[in-house]
Amino acid sequence: MPAKFFRCNAGEKIPFEQCLKHCDQRCMSLPALTAAVDSTRHWFGKPSVTQLIKPTRQTYLEIVHDYAIDPMGGIAAMIGTNSHKAFEDNQPNGWLAEVRLEDDITSGQFDAYDCKNQILWDWKFFGAFRISKALGFKPKWRSRIVTRGKDKGKEKWEQVFEPGGIRDVREIAIQLNYYRYLMEKHGIHVKAINVNMFVRGGVDATAKKYGITQAGYIVPIHFISLKWVRTYMKAKYDALMKALESGEIPPVCNKRDRWDNSKSYPDRKCRDWCDVHEFCPYWQENYGGKS
Repeated sequence: MPAKFFRCNAGEKIPFEQCLKHCDQRCMSLPALTAAVDSTRHWFGKPSVTQLIKPTRQTYLEIVHDYAIDPMGGIAAMIGTNSHKAFEDNQPNGWLAEVRLEDDITSGQFDAYDCKNQILWDWKFFGAFRISKALGFKPKWRSRIVTRGKDKGKEKWEQVFEPGGIRDVREIAIQLNYYRYLMEKHGIHVKAINVNMFVRGGVDATAKKYGITQAGYIVPIHFISLKWVRTYMKAKYDALMKALESGEIPPVCNKRDRWDNSKSYPDRKCRDWCDVHEFCPYWQENYGGKS
């Protein structure tokens, strides 16, 4: 069952059709809302690579329940989709674009492939913080002397992000290496993988705080053993299909998947970024229906 509702500012769940037909006070224009609806995914009996990479419990709940989405979040997805289309329309000769491949457990659509150089390309539209993590920037406290205003001459400590940390590209690497697995199975050899990451909000003051100084970055992705990535995805597939056949909810998402790395605000993804948390016993038990 796909997303079928918008979660409005007032907290109500409004069916897509009802929202598009009439609303006394729209949060966005009708074309923008229609595009947000069109960006939602449907279930056709075989999971996509993206669905398998997600936490299994999250994908399961998205399949078996009619759920609501934040229209603003839908717009972020729509921007990515439309940008992909623009890139597809401008592929040079000798490139493949938006080709869907499948095997016995899943299907996936790679963004672009440079046939001459045998490079798999992927486009990602992220916030500045996410790109900073992918580049391996790490936070560091730095002092500076205020040069203007009422605090002129005083020392001020601020957090800045600098190179030297561990790149956070695990899910991206698994996704693109499984595309590589599918491509090799279909006779398309891949020598390298690159991700072109674009800053969704532009290079503003917040982006610069995270060490982001340009609108786009090319991030190389290392190869993962094709045997390992196939075994991993097959295990994810088996767990999802077993849950769907039995009707038994999969195990709770792990700490990494819940973004449980803060003592002051644990389970950040569960509470703020999971569209199906209302159907999840873990969220219900720990937060009592309050995020």
